Amino acid sequence: MRIALIGGTGTFGRGMATRLAANNEVLIGSRDAGKAVSKALELSKLSSKEITGDSNAEVARRCDAAILAVPEMLDPGFLEELARPLSGKLVISPIVPIKIDQGRFVHALAKGSAVEMVASILTESRVAAALHTLPAATLADGAKRIDFDVLVCANNRDIYGECARVVSSIDGARPLYIGTLSDARGVESLTPLILNVAKLNHLKNLSIKFVT
Repeated sequence: MRIALIGGTGTFGRGMATRLAANNEVLIGSRDAGKAVSKALELSKLSSKEITGDSNAEVARRCDAAILAVPEMLDPGFLEELARPLSGKLVISPIVPIKIDQGRFVHALAKGSAVEMVASILTESRVAAALHTLPAATLADGAKRIDFDVLVCANNRDIYGECARVVSSIDGARPLYIGTLSDARGVESLTPLILNVAKLNHLKNLSIKFVT
């Protein structure tokens, strides 16, 4: 599968690119195409896989599926520009709006979720929420093996299946279906919860795994 990392030049994008490249063709996007090309060359050498870079709009046009690999809530205008090239395609949102309230990390939106805002703009895309709890630093450390669960919200099982195939192509990541996008606030809220656990217990790079 050809997967675009929109805004994929940061730590999260770096880790996702190198791990996805083992089983997919990866495209890195940025507002600055030159920055994306430079990062792609760096990660190609690191992963020994061909990773290419271009503008966000161009990788959106070329991809089969896209991951919004950005650290915070996107400006609606940014998404509106990508609506046409992402029409009919799977778009995965790992976005979690976070703020600090009385010394604790909390979900920054008064109601709803980031992915519902994404879906309200990318109305012709197949939108899913996933990858929120994968720690960027761990992903970016290629020497570390992962064994994490990835919770997925999608409005139907077909979209979930597409998203699950992307998640499963990351060695050590197991997709689990949670429900529709209306359930995504709970999934997004796991990230500030995990950050609070890490802060209060002097831990780093936590994620989740369900066991029986």
